[in-house]
Amino acid sequence: MALDVDGYAVLKALAATPDAFPDIRAEVAKTGRTLVVKQLKAKTLPLPALRRIRDILGGETFALIVDGLTEAEAKGVVTRLDKHHPDLKTGSAAWYRHRLGGLASDDEPVEKAKAAKAATPAAETKPKAGRALASRPFAATWDGKDHDAPAPKGRKKKG
Repeated sequence: MALDVDGYAVLKALAATPDAFPDIRAEVAKTGRTLVVKQLKAKTLPLPALRRIRDILGGETFALIVDGLTEAEAKGVVTRLDKHHPDLKTGSAAWYRHRLGGLASDDEPVEKAKAAKAATPAAETKPKAGRALASRPFAATWDGKDHDAPAPKGRKKKG
């Protein structure tokens, strides 16, 4: 019966003495990247863990790994961690990678309420309350009453 090897101990030994393993240098880099990407794609990865991974790897190494993500991989991680961001559906691959780097640094995810406001700018679709009647072009000819409208129930129409 074979015993399992402690993978972390092996990787630690490889990292501590890379000169003893010169023929597998490229494979170590590929394996390291693959393992980090797999962890980033994990559905259970919370934002604090993403930030911890960046801190452990360092900003430059983390950026190189993020730059190597496919658009689908980057979009999947950003969508899970920042699901209310208004640019999620229209973002490019570069935007997803940049947003992921920002979230890993210190950017906060967009809150649901802020995303709703950004998606439907109420100021553009509704006139402002209390706007002066004189600022409307028809104000000079309109007396404020709709003479053709039926009278509200319970009131008689004046005439």
